[in-house]
Amino acid sequence: MAEEMSKLHHQVGLLLADGSYKVLQFVGCSQHAGVSTIVREFASAAVNRYGKSVLILDPSCQDMERRINFNVTCEFGWFDMDKDEMPDKAFFRFGDSNLYFAPISVHASLVAPSKDIDRNLGLWAKLRERFDLILIDSSSGPKKQESADSFHNVDGIILVVEAGKTRRESAEAVRKKIQAAGGVILGAVLNKRQYYIPDFIYKKL
Repeated sequence: MAEEMSKLHHQVGLLLADGSYKVLQFVGCSQHAGVSTIVREFASAAVNRYGKSVLILDPSCQDMERRINFNVTCEFGWFDMDKDEMPDKAFFRFGDSNLYFAPISVHASLVAPSKDIDRNLGLWAKLRERFDLILIDSSSGPKKQESADSFHNVDGIILVVEAGKTRRESAEAVRKKIQAAGGVILGAVLNKRQYYIPDFIYKKL
């Protein structure tokens, strides 16, 4: 997995060749596609292999079935902060590493009011200044409003497809919703692939 995530990191860098990207969003094309696992492993590679400071944003902190880390409890989310405030209490740091976690909000309404556009842009700017890389886990796909509202704030979107489970029509519907919302899709990750014959045979095919 570490090697695959390193390759993915490299591919993203090639697609966004100017190197200025900061925010990536991983979107599931079906339930249980394994988005959170991909996000965690990608973050680990960025921290341990490339020395980046990484923030994982979880828009689903109140949904126990979809939240990224069951052992993390945050008192605040970054949308709960004042416009000019970005305190450490909004982030959970994993040990002494450069990996951080934060819910988008701990309140029932996970998305800030759309009319408060200046506040939203200000918070995104502060996050971009503080971290080398920001990863958004959208396990729920674009059906949830907190996912769709962030599409235009990210530099690139990566679809997560579950091998043998995600229907082509479902993936196509997700792609269309993202593009209609102004999102830039970089590509797709085929997750949970099973190898039915030895790997050395695959390499010879």
